[in-house]
Amino acid sequence: MTSDPLVLSRPAEIRAVLADPRFTVEPVPRPPFALTVAWLRGAVGRFAEGSPHAERRAAAEAVLAGLDPDALRAEAFRLASRDTGGRPCPPEPVPVLVLAVALGVRTEDGPEAVEAVAAIAPAYLPGPGAGPGETDVAAADAGLVRLSRLLGDPAPERLAVVAGLLAQAYGPMTGLVRGALAAAPARCAAGAGAGAGAGVWTARELLHETLRHDPPVRTLRRRAPGDGRTVVLDVAAAGRDPETPRGPDLARTGDEPEFLTFGAGPRACPGRQVALALAAGTIEAATR
Repeated sequence: MTSDPLVLSRPAEIRAVLADPRFTVEPVPRPPFALTVAWLRGAVGRFAEGSPHAERRAAAEAVLAGLDPDALRAEAFRLASRDTGGRPCPPEPVPVLVLAVALGVRTEDGPEAVEAVAAIAPAYLPGPGAGPGETDVAAADAGLVRLSRLLGDPAPERLAVVAGLLAQAYGPMTGLVRGALAAAPARCAAGAGAGAGAGVWTARELLHETLRHDPPVRTLRRRAPGDGRTVVLDVAAAGRDPETPRGPDLARTGDEPEFLTFGAGPRACPGRQVALALAAGTIEAATR
């Protein structure tokens, strides 16, 4: 009989679990190379422990180190500012489009790459309890084939890093942009009248508020040491905890607080700065 999961929602408790290497992820075995999402999940660092995780994380960090967050932010702003037939460019896909091109997809193939990643992502990161009926594995596998072709059919190790980064970025970055833009009218209206310029929130402030109180990644999961019990880390609830700073003043300090939606400790998201830059450029253009 499986024990009910332990749910933690206080920021200090969540940080303690994320910092403790005894709390592990559910590892995915690595099958032989094939252009399938099952292979991809078994080849990335996210679903690995020990030395495989360390080696694969280092490979992802090396790729991310070659990206310039300021340049990515500027390109996201440029694309999100485009006029497409009299209408602004839809902002949600822009971060993944810019990231795909930065990681090796030709500019003209960027929209097709976004479609491929959109097919991969639901099977790569299925929701809790998602079954075959909720993720189209065949479509995801076909998406990985398309993405590999658009990347020039790289070596398996390179493909795992790039496809993993894009698949992991798709849902969270799309959700972050959507959440920040949805919050913008209410946040700006709430601040109006509090002083000159108080009703205008910057992209940074909108991002900080969204990451605190409506994060795109709402829970993280770990296995407890000993009995292997599932521990659910409710980072969305943690953002609303009384001990969590809130409001635009947090973003105006110039500090970069630790947002638990990016994780923490040895498995913290290595693409945090890239994700924030892409989202900020997109939001700046969409809220002009």
